[in-house]
Amino acid sequence: DALAPVTVFTGNHLSGLFVSPDGEWIGFRDVLGELKKVAVAGGPAVTLATIGTAGSSGATWGPDDTIIVATNSADTGLQRVSAADGSLTVLTRPDRARGEADHFWPEMLPGGRAVLFTIMSLTDGPDAAQVAVLDFQTGTRKILVRGGSHAHYVSSGHLVYLAAGTLHAVPFDLARLETRGTPVPVVRDVETTVNGGALAVVAGDGTLAYVPGSVAGTPR
Repeated sequence: DALAPVTVFTGNHLSGLFVSPDGEWIGFRDVLGELKKVAVAGGPAVTLATIGTAGSSGATWGPDDTIIVATNSADTGLQRVSAADGSLTVLTRPDRARGEADHFWPEMLPGGRAVLFTIMSLTDGPDAAQVAVLDFQTGTRKILVRGGSHAHYVSSGHLVYLAAGTLHAVPFDLARLETRGTPVPVVRDVETTVNGGALAVVAGDGTLAYVPGSVAGTPR
């Protein structure tokens, strides 16, 4: 039988879509700054928390049913939101003494032990951003890449990240949370945003999809 299309949500200004690990829910931020979720099968959206109208730069849904979101607020970096009851806690705060402006683009690593994120520079923009990892077990974080942003983990055992409009790949030890070897360019001229985001996603099987372009929507 032919599959009938399902309308998940309409009539709202949505941004920052992300999916639950079981594929049953879609999370998003609306124009009022509320973080919401809606079932893929349909139904009303459920408000989880208010994260502010300043916008957000990425969110990721972990296997423990919590969402880590970057809120574009200079006072907090990453925040953790319960997907069940919406309770919210601050996970990181930018360290101004170290030149950190904000923490963006979280991505949960397999197993939910740690999360990748981007540290934006206070003075030098995306070219001076750093890819970091926060280990939930120890509460510590470490820098993985200097001069890069918006990292994704790939099932081949690599990190793919953005640097100067090009996606690079570097081997990554998931057990030790460390990069290995030398990064190599894999896709050039990827559309990017002013806050270090790449218009690119990586599926669980390693398939990469991206929008060709240049930095911050400037002409190609």
